[in-house]
Amino acid sequence: MSGMVNKQPQRGYGSAERPVIGVLWERDAGGQNQAMTAKGTYEPSHKSVDLKRYYDPAVFSDEVEKIWRKQWLYACREEDIPQIGDRVPFHVGPLSFFIVRTAEDEFKAFYNACPHRGTMLCAKPESGATIRCPYHAWEWNVDGKLKRIPSHWDFPEVTRVNGGLPEVKLDRWGGFVFINADPESGPLEEALGVMPEHLRQFAPETRYTKARYRKLVQANWKITQEAFQEAYHLYATHPEGVPFNGDSQSQYDIWPTRNGAIGREAVPSAVPSMHAGPEATPLQAAHVFAQVMKSWHYPEADLPELDSAKDIRAQIGAWHRKVYEQTYGRPNHAPDAVMLDSVLYFMFPHFCIWFSEAVPFVYQFTPHSTDPGLCYFEVRLLMPCTEGEPRPPSSPAVEVGIGESIFEKVPAFGFLGMIFDQDMNNMPLVQRGAQAADPQQAIARLGTYQESLIQHWHELFDRLLSA
Repeated sequence: MSGMVNKQPQRGYGSAERPVIGVLWERDAGGQNQAMTAKGTYEPSHKSVDLKRYYDPAVFSDEVEKIWRKQWLYACREEDIPQIGDRVPFHVGPLSFFIVRTAEDEFKAFYNACPHRGTMLCAKPESGATIRCPYHAWEWNVDGKLKRIPSHWDFPEVTRVNGGLPEVKLDRWGGFVFINADPESGPLEEALGVMPEHLRQFAPETRYTKARYRKLVQANWKITQEAFQEAYHLYATHPEGVPFNGDSQSQYDIWPTRNGAIGREAVPSAVPSMHAGPEATPLQAAHVFAQVMKSWHYPEADLPELDSAKDIRAQIGAWHRKVYEQTYGRPNHAPDAVMLDSVLYFMFPHFCIWFSEAVPFVYQFTPHSTDPGLCYFEVRLLMPCTEGEPRPPSSPAVEVGIGESIFEKVPAFGFLGMIFDQDMNNMPLVQRGAQAADPQQAIARLGTYQESLIQHWHELFDRLLSA
């Protein structure tokens, strides 16, 4: 099987004081869970990538037909359409669909085009007892069954039997709604791989979207996603994070599925990077972590008093569980790894959820409708609901345009808004550079381990695009 090699790469770089994340998880004061003990054994070998696939219109067209029409895609969350008749559009490149809540616990997805003359039926989040074309008023019930056609006498071939809205497959997990336009596709469960078991304790279905933005990025969707599939860029792009995030001590795992993969990137927090100077200590790293959490999540909490003679991560993990319980009124028995570290799960091709109480984000990467050099990057802040209180409404997406600051437009993301801005500032440079490369060596050269997720995603692109 391609990718299965005998020689194992060096899986991170740490020291006794700044261990790799696997060592930290073995010592976790809160114990280990199934996700922490699981290891992906797949080793990709796709270390170079033709830069043309980031801008070539022919590649873009192939991706639409062979990936976006064939894979399970994260479209929205159930909370986005809480009432029967609520619906939202989902655009992915030139494709467009819309998702409707058809009953209290039922959803359907339809092609976003009127069967009459192709008018888009759902251009924005909306609600109604019926689905009505704005052009000629053809009308359907929310379950897609034909209700009314003005001057129906002129369309005798269209009946209530054959006049329903064309559907696409829909399934759900963790409060997320996924669709697949391929009627022959396998089940969503197969595409999710290890994620449901690993994130069972995290229970994303019990959470709500506290804040959300959608950023128009001057880069291909793959370039934008790849910025989050490795921690290697932390040293240069986020230098303020080096004293308390162990980028070089990170762990990468890959679990192939039948037609895709689950990838995991696990970055330790509250521990200095190996790139940090000798003045950075675990105690200082823990203090910085606590200050960031207080300023962002827990403004009423007292900062912890840490004893340098004892296990620092155990102390800061216990502090985070305590303030979490005080804030949300519910017990928290998660290990320190979940309370402190940045653990990202990627589901091919474009969905990412963080298994972390520190940075509980959800990412969605989608191509622009016409330009392979543009994409949309959507981020949700998925927070726990307070015990005994109703679920807050899902936050609508704040649109962030080219040249606009996430930090300024979406203050709910706090300090992390600045971090996102730093990432987004890189994207146009990568896109332009890919197109400006020497034609004789226009390839990306990927690291053996730290960029292994990117390697495997491109293995999948090659396999699917050549099918």
